[in-house]
Amino acid sequence: MKLTSLVSEPPSRVREPSRIELGKGGLWTHRLQGGPLLLSCTAGAVWITREGEPEDVVLEAGSSYGGEGRGLLVVEALEPAQIAVARGEAEKTARAALARARDSWLVLLSLLTLYVIWGSTYLAVSVALETLPPFLLAGARFTTAGALLYGGLRLRGAPRPTPRQWGAAARVGVLLLVFGNGLVVIAQQWVSSGVAAVVVSTMPLWLALFTAARGRGTGGAPARAPEVSRREWIGLLVGFAGAALLHLGGDLHAAHAGALLILLAPVSWALGSLYSRSLPLPEGPMAVATEMLSAGAVMLGMSALSGEHLAAAPSPRSLLALAYLAVFGSIVALSAYTYLLRNTRPAIATSYAYVNPIVAIALGVLLGGERASATTWAAAAIVGAGVVIVSRR
Repeated sequence: MKLTSLVSEPPSRVREPSRIELGKGGLWTHRLQGGPLLLSCTAGAVWITREGEPEDVVLEAGSSYGGEGRGLLVVEALEPAQIAVARGEAEKTARAALARARDSWLVLLSLLTLYVIWGSTYLAVSVALETLPPFLLAGARFTTAGALLYGGLRLRGAPRPTPRQWGAAARVGVLLLVFGNGLVVIAQQWVSSGVAAVVVSTMPLWLALFTAARGRGTGGAPARAPEVSRREWIGLLVGFAGAALLHLGGDLHAAHAGALLILLAPVSWALGSLYSRSLPLPEGPMAVATEMLSAGAVMLGMSALSGEHLAAAPSPRSLLALAYLAVFGSIVALSAYTYLLRNTRPAIATSYAYVNPIVAIALGVLLGGERASATTWAAAAIVGAGVVIVSRR
């Protein structure tokens, strides 16, 4: 049958049409996904058949066909023709749903990466420290990882960071990696990997405090000064009580006072995480590469100034741990953390803090020959509970 009247859909439900040229006998197919579709013949004549429709339709120039539902739509040109197709909101919705699903999977994959990899890096650091001094270990780790990532990104066409971006990356890299990570490496000469992980897991508590303090200090505007709620105060107190238990219970008592430097590591990491959200860092993974290169250079300089040297060639076991830290602990995990910081709430990005201690303690016991006291397990549970309370909306 011929269709000469316009069968239209509400204008608000269809987008601007796309125009398609068809030679005689040319075909155009489209599978309807449930939303409206408006097809107009603007020149020539076309034959339309649709899966599930009892009759075919012939469109001549100036006539239109409106369809909705599901099924395959086939258009054949009876002579050279032009059609205009306006797809409906359902297609946009489907694309949006796919994008949301992709983003959700990326978030879940990034979280799993942080939970497992960063939970295991404490044991890897302990192994690497067997034959490598701490500053040299950290400097080699971040310089190697940063150079590999930077080189790969430049080969793929990523733009060269500007001097302003290098300056911002250096500030964040010093806070996150030189102090936030470097102090952990130094302290792990005297404390177990499990204890180190429990102390570092207080980082979200510091981040919550610094976020509120920064809000109150910006411009003095009350609207920009978020108050710490009663629930958040409870979470902070619970979390810090776990850290205090770790110290009072004796697990942080060590033969060297340098072990207490680890208490400053989560403070520095929280500051770096906070400022990374506002500084003009390079886009995407390039931010991670520049942060690691900056931090690695600082750590190697500290190694030289402190007189570190290798008493003997590093063992294969330590070198393997160093490679794992550079590739997985730095490139992979830090890229995942940067992605989470920029695409999720801080509470989600920092949720690794109450999973890592469990992973670190378990791996230290199973693979590292460490002992985990009841105090360590209790402190991990208490700190984790505090972080959960603070992170909940």
